Amino acid sequence: MWKNETAENEERSSRRRRFMAALIGAALVSGIAYGTNWIVGLNGGSNGEGHSGTVSNISITAVASPAAGNLLYPGGSGDVVVSISNPNPFPVTITAVQLPTNTTYATGYTTSALSTTQAGCLAATPSGVTWSFATGSSGSSHTLTTPLTVAASGQSDNPLAVTLTNDASMALSSPAACEDTYFSMPSLTGVTASAGGTATQ
Repeated sequence: MWKNETAENEERSSRRRRFMAALIGAALVSGIAYGTNWIVGLNGGSNGEGHSGTVSNISITAVASPAAGNLLYPGGSGDVVVSISNPNPFPVTITAVQLPTNTTYATGYTTSALSTTQAGCLAATPSGVTWSFATGSSGSSHTLTTPLTVAASGQSDNPLAVTLTNDASMALSSPAACEDTYFSMPSLTGVTASAGGTATQ
């Protein structure tokens, strides 16, 4: 009788030890599994810092006269050649130019250097030469047929020469003094442009 009780007690004790070991083992396995599946989130407001640069104006200036073949004559249109410099460290895409009024005239010069004015063919004469798409008494915006992208900063040292086809017009009333003359077109009043794009070759 004593032996049986002792054996039963030992058996119960052994079962408890095995059960506790199983519980501890399960807890360890569960802890390991949970630890490998932790999800890390991001606190609201987490951020970084950047800094934008400044933007410099582009320059558009007159250059040598267009090639023969599309020159001005009374009642006709001719090409305008410009040089565009972009001092910014990024390309700039021009989509439109702002033109002066259609009564703002070009000044005539004796040579393509535009250094000596042509007597009798000045803006005040008037020369009769205007921007072709200028309208009204308050100026206008002219959208380019194809946007023009000027390369980043290198273009300030080596400006891009562009021919604007038929962008100058000569009135029928243009004086005879304007024959065989080089014209400095009236200044543009602005451009519509944005950063970016692929540079025009």
